[in-house]
Amino acid sequence: MAVPIVKIRGVSKSFGDKLVLNDVSFDINDGEIFGIIGASGAGKTTLLQSMVGFYQPNKGEIIFRKEGPIAVFSTLEQDSSLKNQIGFSTQYPSFYDKLTVKENLGYFAELYNIPKEFILPRIKKILELVELTADANTLGGELSGGMQKRLDIACSLINDPKIIILDEPTADLDPLLRTHIWKLIKKINSLGKTVIISSHFLDEIDALCSRIAIINNKVALVGTVQELRSKMNYDKEIILNLESKNYAKVASFLKGMPISKMAVRGNVMVIYAKQPESLLKNLVTILEKENETILQLEVQSPTLNDVFISIMQEGK
Repeated sequence: MAVPIVKIRGVSKSFGDKLVLNDVSFDINDGEIFGIIGASGAGKTTLLQSMVGFYQPNKGEIIFRKEGPIAVFSTLEQDSSLKNQIGFSTQYPSFYDKLTVKENLGYFAELYNIPKEFILPRIKKILELVELTADANTLGGELSGGMQKRLDIACSLINDPKIIILDEPTADLDPLLRTHIWKLIKKINSLGKTVIISSHFLDEIDALCSRIAIINNKVALVGTVQELRSKMNYDKEIILNLESKNYAKVASFLKGMPISKMAVRGNVMVIYAKQPESLLKNLVTILEKENETILQLEVQSPTLNDVFISIMQEGK
């Protein structure tokens, strides 16, 4: 049974006359990787910064479950010790360029009042986790982009938090470095930590997050990717690749059948239908009679990007 570790209740936040968050409510469960997505300006970063106490909501509250056998929830204002349960890595580096990797971690450890006898063992453990042991004495400003992001995440782990909040953790990284960061995030999650991520890379969110919130100043939908898909009235895509590439002939066969539209995309034909199962049987029968060689025939569900675009368009 899912156990909430963060409860966001009716949170609204304005800056002057601009309403950035409007009555946002959802739960984040203990031990999950939870994704938050939205268009630029949708309030993602403001929500994350409100979670860690950088901003105070104008309305509503964000409450955290305190570690222990009994479920006790409090805000950061009510119980400042909850801040020790949270680690936050911002989109932009928050470490010091002129300090070494090891010095940065030591500095943040002292800010959290970690006893001196525990600091070096903890630094050693975290460096191993983020694979920066060999660079412990390198200045932060001399690290590569991917290593700097790992150092930033390492700094957010120094207090051994229960909840890790990551704002755009793979921004400005190439695909290979992005893969390394996501592997690190999965390792962190495997240690029993709840990970909350905001990202523009929807393919990553789709692959790694157990649940997702789509926000557009307010919450549009919350759930697994499959649940989000099921709530939308989507066409599925039938991908057809014929050896002959004679898709004009296929289009003539499809007239009168229950399809929404069709298009040629590169070397394949894409057929959109809400119920593709019966259509597939008829299509295969026709193609076999026409002696067409099928190189590929598959049905694809809508991607998270499809869901996101649809919701954003509905919100306009």
